Amino acid sequence: MNYAIALLAAASILPLTVWAADPCQTQSNTMETNACAKLQFDEQDRLLNVAYQALLKAVPAANDPGITGDSPRALLVKAQRRWVDFRDADCKAKYQLYAGGTIKNVIYLGCMRERTQQRIKDLASSEWQGG
Repeated sequence: MNYAIALLAAASILPLTVWAADPCQTQSNTMETNACAKLQFDEQDRLLNVAYQALLKAVPAANDPGITGDSPRALLVKAQRRWVDFRDADCKAKYQLYAGGTIKNVIYLGCMRERTQQRIKDLASSEWQGG
């Protein structure tokens, strides 16, 4: 009797163990593929936030009234907000191209990940070192 209870308990835990597995290791169905794409994007988004916050601290907040009247930091904030709007709209457009298929989320999240990876590179550019 105890053996049957132990087996039943193990069988009920097994699905939780499988679900807790890294979806990027298995990807045997659409849900796992989407979950993997989401994890990959979330990691790049986290790295982007780290890079952006570091750059914000490094970019001068002083104004240069001869050019725009806005400080480099204020312009960076404005540019980042506009870049987020661009990324989101661009990737939503790609999502719409595949709206009838199961791959739409992977396309969208892949686009978001790729755009975010590129932005991380842009923010790390030596051009941000100033003169």
